[in-house]
Amino acid sequence: MNRKNIMLIMLLVGWGMCAMAQTHLFVAATGNDGNSGLNWENAKQTVQGAIAIANNNTIIHMKVGLYNLTAEFTVPTGVTVIGGYDPNSAGTDVTNRIYPGYNNNWGIPTLCTILSGNYTHRIATVHGTLEGCIVRYGRTATNGAGVLVDGGTVTHCVLINNMAYNPAETTQAKGGGAYVQNNGSLLNCVVCYNRADNGFGVAGTTGNVTSNTVTQNYATNCGTVADYDGNVYKTVVLGDQCWMRENLRTTHYADGGVIYAGSAADASYPRYYNPGASAAETQTFGFLYNRMAVWRGTTGSSSNPSGMQGICPTGWHVPSNAEFNQMTAFLQHDDNNICSNVVANVGKALASQTNWSSSTNACAVGNDQSSNNITLFTGQPAGYFDNSFYQLYQSANWMTSTLGTNSYRVYVRYLRNTMSELNTNSEGYYTCGYSVRCVKNAN
Repeated sequence: MNRKNIMLIMLLVGWGMCAMAQTHLFVAATGNDGNSGLNWENAKQTVQGAIAIANNNTIIHMKVGLYNLTAEFTVPTGVTVIGGYDPNSAGTDVTNRIYPGYNNNWGIPTLCTILSGNYTHRIATVHGTLEGCIVRYGRTATNGAGVLVDGGTVTHCVLINNMAYNPAETTQAKGGGAYVQNNGSLLNCVVCYNRADNGFGVAGTTGNVTSNTVTQNYATNCGTVADYDGNVYKTVVLGDQCWMRENLRTTHYADGGVIYAGSAADASYPRYYNPGASAAETQTFGFLYNRMAVWRGTTGSSSNPSGMQGICPTGWHVPSNAEFNQMTAFLQHDDNNICSNVVANVGKALASQTNWSSSTNACAVGNDQSSNNITLFTGQPAGYFDNSFYQLYQSANWMTSTLGTNSYRVYVRYLRNTMSELNTNSEGYYTCGYSVRCVKNAN
């Protein structure tokens, strides 16, 4: 063998050894993607920045912190992303790692590596390995809102508050927390408080799903419901309750009893009032009803559940003020439903993304409407009726089953374009017209 061939073989062997050498990259929320990423002192700031320079035998180490992602990232085959390194970590010493602990720690950036998507995109597609991270606020219209485990491995992670929902509803989105396919693995993870059209926490085709805690995940909806007139309404599940996702627009009770069209406030007959100027607007805004129509002559109920069918289809009921409070309390357990960390600010989470008059008030329903409706409740600004229509495009007002401070009053819950909360203590006059959302009876 001549010298030239020997040198060529040595070069090829050397190249192969370099290709197999393991690379370590480092990410910290206080880093900079302009850095080399080769040590903690020169850490990258984002996991995407590290992945961009990773080879097929790379471990990416991430310190604890909050990483707000602007787009989904992909963990390639041969790349491992490991979260949970202590702020004082040195090198790759695994004894400095903090695995996600109890659930009251999962939102604390000093204790966890939190990958957050603000409900605008899936968090990650994993062909390699993702380990030791909190994966939250992911959203997709397809499968796997938290992670799509596509032949890779996700282990020792917490997948929480993600949503797989297809707004077209032509097909069902599956796996709110994770979708596992192509023989991927989901191991030793906690999967909770996720939503999906189907396979609420975890779903998939082929793979290894072992030793996970999968609990308190739920559907985005509970099917549809039809009224006597044949109108079909979409629904939304919020905690233990299933609500209509649209305002009622029936002209009959469930047994065929008539509700009369009205042109003036009325205390004597059940009336409905149509704020829509077209069939499309009527479907969007629904009808407004006086108390005689909604309660069907009953004396009201403050119970939870109310037990008052009233104007609602069979198997459904008019919600009490207490039931609205239950729904609000559920929303307040998810920080992403709350604007600017003010616990009362759930209005945007309930309001539709369109039709509201604009507002410059921070956290107001009419401000940055594209960020509304995280819950899918789709509150529409149908206004109210009091011998004329008022506040169309400015407020949504839902009558409850709960009597006000006197026999002429009724509790009404409302959103307003300039406000950030769901009003908790408003009373309306019983002859006026308000929107109605029904709640499904417990099984």
